[in-house]
Amino acid sequence: MDVPSGFVPYPNQGPFLEHVGPIHVREGANELTLGLRVEDRHVNHRGTVQGGLLSTFADFALGRAIEQDADDDKDRATVSLTVDFLKPGQPGDWIESRTRVDRVGGTLAFADCSLTVEGNEIVRARAVWVVAG
Repeated sequence: MDVPSGFVPYPNQGPFLEHVGPIHVREGANELTLGLRVEDRHVNHRGTVQGGLLSTFADFALGRAIEQDADDDKDRATVSLTVDFLKPGQPGDWIESRTRVDRVGGTLAFADCSLTVEGNEIVRARAVWVVAG
């Protein structure tokens, strides 16, 4: 599997993401970029990337961005995830995430995510996360 330079496997993805991934990470100065190479097993009956995979990838990216932005070790969980599918992904595509955290509070966190292929946005997602426990 071809992975762009600077990306390494994301550690401790958990069993589900190891099954649907692998997800890779590139860490920059203030930016965490995740990447996923689309394989044949990621597509639906139309031959494009399954929406559930894109939703899972966006949810994971949003969660990691919120964790990175938070100044505590509290567990958080998705309360709401809105996903807009703008363009279909294709087998062989390298999909990258770009996230922006609006706010991490004591009980809720809010963030946006864009999934892109070669700089073209294919998915836009927004999430609300709650402090678990």
